[in-house]
Amino acid sequence: MLRSHPRLKATVKRHPLGFKLTLIINFQWLIALLWENLWRTLMIKQLKITQLCENTAGGRGLLGEHGIAYFIEADGVTVLFDTGQGLTLEHNASKLSLPMHRVSAIALSHGHYDHAGGLKTALALTGKVPLYCHPDAFAPHFNRQGKNIGAPFTTPEAITSLTSALIPTQQPTQIRPGIWATGEIPRIHDIEDTGGPFYVDAQRQQNDPIRDDQAVFLRTPQGTVVLLGCGHSGVINTLEYIQQLTDGAPIQAVIGGTHLLRASEARLAFTLDALKAMDIRYLAPNHCTGLTAVCLFQRHFPALFHESPAGSLHRFPLG
Repeated sequence: MLRSHPRLKATVKRHPLGFKLTLIINFQWLIALLWENLWRTLMIKQLKITQLCENTAGGRGLLGEHGIAYFIEADGVTVLFDTGQGLTLEHNASKLSLPMHRVSAIALSHGHYDHAGGLKTALALTGKVPLYCHPDAFAPHFNRQGKNIGAPFTTPEAITSLTSALIPTQQPTQIRPGIWATGEIPRIHDIEDTGGPFYVDAQRQQNDPIRDDQAVFLRTPQGTVVLLGCGHSGVINTLEYIQQLTDGAPIQAVIGGTHLLRASEARLAFTLDALKAMDIRYLAPNHCTGLTAVCLFQRHFPALFHESPAGSLHRFPLG
């Protein structure tokens, strides 16, 4: 059978005396190809996501802050996605008895202070672990008032010494088996803007497209679980891109910020229609989604709507 393989036949014909060596080389190629495909399709059997930081708190002794952090436990592997501002991360982790020392990697959704501000605090708790983020997470970011809303570190060098590796994520990147960062998200739907305006300068002369915005998605047999930081790329742009990356796998759950705080009625209607078409089973919007959008989601998706203040625990598969 091996001799009949076209790649092997061609090589053997050219090198009749070197078949044994050729066979080893082609076996290595085949194993590498199989491993790459397996790596891409690995599924998480048991998944727990704890809302470590959020604008509101939902448990005794917990604190809220304007920010997001998720403590992910996937088949015994632990990853931290976002770090909040850093005001409540250590306190809430202690109150929730979360084993921060078991975190094997940290990922950032983007370089705004309410997602990356607690990074140094997190690394002090986890020790040196790999950091997955877009290079623009270190770039300047300003809001509509010209106020600096970027991370407290402005160069990779400022944080590299605290990590075991700094891994850029412009492209889809697997953080751990079944746990992926999207990298840059294509902006297909014009109606989905960044939720700004945002700028790269304090004088507000140049718009910030927030190219560093990314989501984390987790592959399970029941469908993909999506975690959003702020969704500056647009929640529908994000979900459609994830479906493209997963060969059309269904979206099981969407949790996090959707930055619909100042969305127009037209954008809200577009988002509702698109979510309905995706047949999502679990929806937990929070952080920058905005009260109007949260109430809209709760009214239109009462059976699958969930709150997600700090302290919330999301388990998959769904019971």
